[in-house]
Amino acid sequence: MGGTSQCPRCDGAVRAPSIWHSGYTCAVHGEVVPLQPPHPADAEHLAWVARHSDVPVWLPWPLPDGWLVTGTRCVRDGKHEAQAVAVAVSGPHHGPAGGSPVADVLLVAEQPGTGLGAHLAGRDDVDPGEGLTSGRPAVRLHAAEAWTPLWSVPADGDRAVLVGEAGAVWLWALLWPAAAGLTLLDDLHLVDLRDPAHELDVPCGALSPRLRWAAEAVPART
Repeated sequence: MGGTSQCPRCDGAVRAPSIWHSGYTCAVHGEVVPLQPPHPADAEHLAWVARHSDVPVWLPWPLPDGWLVTGTRCVRDGKHEAQAVAVAVSGPHHGPAGGSPVADVLLVAEQPGTGLGAHLAGRDDVDPGEGLTSGRPAVRLHAAEAWTPLWSVPADGDRAVLVGEAGAVWLWALLWPAAAGLTLLDDLHLVDLRDPAHELDVPCGALSPRLRWAAEAVPART
């Protein structure tokens, strides 16, 4: 898919490697592994991402009724397998009258120090830090056959943001609308598509606008 690689910690374009720099560089954050453009999901693409990722490729399974996988984004380049993967899923949501009938979820797995999850959550830091993963967790979900606590993160706009650790890396969950957050995550089971035991017939839909930049204002889904 066409598009420009970006810094995973901001929305800035990155400069390609040159004789002065061996890696991609951001004018603000220095050398980074670049964030690739959003990509629509299909079985072939999901299998490719799973083969070329150093982090889990999380997928809720089984998906809630009527839900679809609606795209991915990866932090990777020709020298690095994916250091972070965001998977979008979208589907019907029975929220308050007059609210959006569609809910969106981004599941982000990332190596510490990458900064994609924090940026998508609208935060300036890189990793959650101890202050965001202490106290009582907001929810526990099942990831890779283990119960995983997630803590709530303050967020602007009509979204919920939660973060924890699963598969030895950070796991961020961003959900729209905010009212759907904990309800959608209750008893959710995540599988890692890198696991060869999970050869799934995954239903896919149109690319989610949330993947462009979740920190940006995105029109309500209708």
